[in-house]
Amino acid sequence: MAPDKSMRWRVLVSAPYAMPVIETYRSRLEAASCEVVVAEVRERLTEEQLLPLVKDIDGAICGDDRFTERVMLAAPRLRVLLKWGTGIAPLDQEGAKCLGVRIYNTPGAFSEPVADTVPGYILLFARQFGQMDRDIREGRWIERQLVASRETTLGAIGVGDCGRAVVRRAVAFGMRVLGMDIVEIPADFSSGLTGLDRKRAVVRW
Repeated sequence: MAPDKSMRWRVLVSAPYAMPVIETYRSRLEAASCEVVVAEVRERLTEEQLLPLVKDIDGAICGDDRFTERVMLAAPRLRVLLKWGTGIAPLDQEGAKCLGVRIYNTPGAFSEPVADTVPGYILLFARQFGQMDRDIREGRWIERQLVASRETTLGAIGVGDCGRAVVRRAVAFGMRVLGMDIVEIPADFSSGLTGLDRKRAVVRW
């Protein structure tokens, strides 16, 4: 598709999680003189899939796409890569630096969804919901030895944005929570977490 001459910038959108809300962001980008180019993607784009898409783009809102130096060299106008999420490992950071392409990410983008999922799995295993569902559907009622949340201890290895969100939910369920991080846990994070250093963690876990 030929670039829209009325737009100043051309932005490729290939982040899968952006697709359900693409029309919301399209209006905002177009208001900023950006033409939006939406890629067909399921999980991520490979280097070979990106090459024919990047020739005329000025920026990209991407997921775990393989933006290698080869891809960036094929995109002479490219100036910005915005990763929808935290990890930027799939992006060639050295290549981007050499070519003057800036890389940004969105810390915390998945903290709340992940934190919602973790206690879901904990309850699934502790209360054996999956097996109980199968038993009932097959006409069986079996008394099981189950675990209550308040009887459990959760260990959080890494207490960043996502870890803290998980801890808050675990405390709300009455769980005892132990946590450690390679950086100091913020003093104002006092939601029932018992902080451990590496030595104490090895002894207690």
